[in-house]
Amino acid sequence: MSDQYPFQSSVNVFVDWAKARLDEMAANAGTLQTNLDKLDANTRTQAEQAIAQLNQWIEKGKSDIETAQAQGEASVAQGKADMDALWAKYQGDSEKWAQLAQDHHATFQARAQAQVQAWQDTVNTYVQRLNDVHDQNKTQAEAQVAQLQADAQKAQADLTTKVDQLTKAGQSSWSAMSEALDQSRDAFSKSIETAAKNFNDAIKS
Repeated sequence: MSDQYPFQSSVNVFVDWAKARLDEMAANAGTLQTNLDKLDANTRTQAEQAIAQLNQWIEKGKSDIETAQAQGEASVAQGKADMDALWAKYQGDSEKWAQLAQDHHATFQARAQAQVQAWQDTVNTYVQRLNDVHDQNKTQAEAQVAQLQADAQKAQADLTTKVDQLTKAGQSSWSAMSEALDQSRDAFSKSIETAAKNFNDAIKS
């Protein structure tokens, strides 16, 4: 690792990975909140409980991110274990909460948009990191950022196409929507891991 550019790849990967998931949770909470006035009393109560649960999980995830940023790589394993546990609970309830909102498409589109924004936020972060890379390493580092941008553009295009296809087809199956989100999310996870490793290798060379 460069002494003059202390890039902690595992911390950065964890932060990007965790934030993306928390943003999806927040998007789900936002959809529920938007639809509250359309719900009957019983469903509204359930939706409000879901929003409260989501917000609680989001705050826990943010706390783990702050811990990782403050304590460094030693805290990443625990943070990831915590986030995995939160995410498993969320995924287990996500279909039920999409039904509570009474609008699968709105929930799907909100979560898809959160994923697209996560890609863009990560690209922007790496672009900013380029400012701290020494000139002799700049070309290699820029190449890694360019690859991340290309990955982001492809993933965004693929997800946008899937959103359009499901919307036009009137597809209401949450399993189909969830699968599309899973595929995009997996691509994001792989891309940020590769970007962090290659970026780190570039600035050490």
